[in-house]
Amino acid sequence: MKFQKAIAVAAVLTLPTAAMAQNVVAKTGESVANFFKDEGANVEVTTDSVGDPNLKVEYYGNDFSVYYYGCEDNTNCDAIQFFSGYQTDGSVRLSKINEWNTNNRFARAYVSEEGSARIEMDVLLGNSGITSDDFALAVGKWNRAMQDFEEFIDW
Repeated sequence: MKFQKAIAVAAVLTLPTAAMAQNVVAKTGESVANFFKDEGANVEVTTDSVGDPNLKVEYYGNDFSVYYYGCEDNTNCDAIQFFSGYQTDGSVRLSKINEWNTNNRFARAYVSEEGSARIEMDVLLGNSGITSDDFALAVGKWNRAMQDFEEFIDW
């Protein structure tokens, strides 16, 4: 009977560890991609022009890219950047983009050389990553920023 109690206690003590989700990391493209896939998003894992991971994501009607930074030999990355671009042919003036950047903390915008309006947001994941819940908060801020930006530029 003591042996069974010991096993039961050991099982209960290990449950919180086993139930905890793994942190979202940027070491490869898979951890971030798996987060979005688990959320029901369509994700295409590719590489960018230098071979670093790159994601194309369709998430709740929003299309955007995820770029990886701080990589060593195209792996062991420590940061990502959410990115979305809008072909506006120069219709969004720089003064409007400056207004956006003045009033928004996390996502920043700019106008490309081709005249497209763009928005991006960096997320430092570090070596150990961040919890799935905290990453979900960052994704929520990103989605909200994209929606607000599209409204702001009359997309």
